[in-house]
Amino acid sequence: MAWSSTIFFRNRRFFNFILAIAVIVLVILSNDQVRPMLGDLSFTAFYSPFVKLKTNIEALRNVVEENHQLKKQLMELGLQLSALQEAKRENSRLRDLIGFRPVGDYQVLPVKIISVFQHFYPIGAMINKGSDDGIRVNQAVVNRFGLAGKIKDVMSHSATVQLLTDPGNSVAVRVAETHQMGTVRYSPDKGMTLFNMPADAQIKKGDLIVTSGLGGVFPPGLAVAMIDTIFPNQGEVLKNVQLRPAVNFFEIDELYVVIGERR
Repeated sequence: MAWSSTIFFRNRRFFNFILAIAVIVLVILSNDQVRPMLGDLSFTAFYSPFVKLKTNIEALRNVVEENHQLKKQLMELGLQLSALQEAKRENSRLRDLIGFRPVGDYQVLPVKIISVFQHFYPIGAMINKGSDDGIRVNQAVVNRFGLAGKIKDVMSHSATVQLLTDPGNSVAVRVAETHQMGTVRYSPDKGMTLFNMPADAQIKKGDLIVTSGLGGVFPPGLAVAMIDTIFPNQGEVLKNVQLRPAVNFFEIDELYVVIGERR
């Protein structure tokens, strides 16, 4: 039995062809009463499976097309959701900015960041305002949280900002409560550090560090950082103080340039 089924499977096209010829001959030679029955049998045996196959293929094509359309709609909805979420975040930022007031009676110019310069972390930025807008070298740059840096280079319609995270930048500061003076610098290995702080200075974790105004570059009173860690140095003249910057330099967006005092 197995060998006969094997022979049929291998020669199924030939047997189908013989069967089709036989049916055609029967249709031709049969009388008028038998011919319709043979025609229906031929349709059911040979043509109907192909009709069903064609119908199934068309149905699959429709399913594939519908799947593509659903994916497209899902992508469009995802983009719309992202746009709405960004609009919500922008609205929240703008609400915060409405309440932003710089320390002292200073005039500030809002600017947008064009690009950020990084070396493992942000050290500079390019802004969309320049000398034609009143931007000058060494002007202080702030955001709603505190001091971000200063203007380093100026073009007609753009300028570069040297952020406080640039190791070449330093700021004369004081402790807001005690008025103890010091200098803030940033280094890749130690982060933001307070230098020149006397060993007997009465400071503690959480104290606010602000600009002192010495040197004439930064206006006094701008928030720079909070004291994070004080390392005891036995027998040393100066304290080693680690700071937590007031500005998150990995999330800076809107900036303001301090262009002078109000008149």
